[in-house]
Amino acid sequence: MDFRQLNYFIAVAEEKTITAAAERLHMAQPPLSQQLKQMEEELGTPLIERTPRQTRLTAAGTALYYEALKLVEQLAESEQLVRETGDGLKGQLKIGVNTLSDKLLPQALMDFQKDFPNVTFAIHQGESQQLCELVRKRKIELAIVRYPLDLKGFSMKFLKSEPFYFVCDGSAKKGPAPDDFHGIAGSKLMLPSTEGLGVYHSIIEYLAKYQLNPGFISTCSDIRLLFSLIEQGFCTSIVPETVLNMYPHYQVETHLLEDPLFQTSFGVIWLEERYLSKMATAFLEYLTVS
Repeated sequence: MDFRQLNYFIAVAEEKTITAAAERLHMAQPPLSQQLKQMEEELGTPLIERTPRQTRLTAAGTALYYEALKLVEQLAESEQLVRETGDGLKGQLKIGVNTLSDKLLPQALMDFQKDFPNVTFAIHQGESQQLCELVRKRKIELAIVRYPLDLKGFSMKFLKSEPFYFVCDGSAKKGPAPDDFHGIAGSKLMLPSTEGLGVYHSIIEYLAKYQLNPGFISTCSDIRLLFSLIEQGFCTSIVPETVLNMYPHYQVETHLLEDPLFQTSFGVIWLEERYLSKMATAFLEYLTVS
């Protein structure tokens, strides 16, 4: 049994049918079926149960699937290590960035590219929990995420804490002062985060602390749309300072929420106790907040 066969088996396990796996592998179905049969004969046990509609892994097949994933990942990491040792930094660095934090990347990418011109990038944007899953699945190596998050199994580099701002269209010509939260309590809030995630959770805790009761609370993960709606008087919002600085051209009124405990922080994460490429290790040094 070789790595080529392990990749065949992984495709069958994930696609659930021989036909779909063959299409994914860009090969004909009969040779793939023959390879599976050869693996079963070599191991002396069935790996899949064939039904008219799909295949199911046997207990032995399930065990092989998880071991195969580990072996294929280890081989890829070894190949990456050899390439980096022999040729210096080159290849593709895969990075994830939280929707509310992408202002950090441009300068870091510019500086890194000057020093390492042979490195290319694949950049994924999404909510922090989604990015954590992509790191776990090895789809990306690094992710800039917002806290709080369950970071068990991850290493992290803290980047920055920052305050929140209340944002409105300015028609009232008055926002909430530190001791006057009427502007928030009487508004229709639309928050820049999916319900239950880090920024959303922090804002809800803040509202509860001061017993503020907005007219209603909506969410919008499209920040440009959110600011457009605020500008038109459709809603108000509470956003981190970074987000405010990303969209300075909108005609909105902003008010710092000065509670020292009402802060949001972000950092970069990667898998703990797993090989981190030299590209990713080097890029961490460029990813700083001044």
